Amino acid sequence: MSDKKYYKDKCFCPNWLEVDLEEAKARQTAKEASLESTHRKDLNTLLKELEEIKQNIERVAEKQHRLANLMSFYSGEFAQ
Repeated sequence: MSDKKYYKDKCFCPNWLEVDLEEAKARQTAKEASLESTHRKDLNTLLKELEEIKQNIERVAEKQHRLANLMSFYSGEFAQ
């Protein structure tokens, strides 16, 4: 059988995939541990960031409200 026929029949040679699963798992665990240690912040920092996000959302909502008022003003009777 040719390689193409093996591929179509989903019969793969064992040497096509040479991955040590234990080594891959160890690398993944090490990567997760390093990410976890670099992304930890204390509670006060997180609360400050959350407050900034809330303020930004409020500013955007105010701008959206102003724009909606302007659109209704320009598309209303004044524009006609």
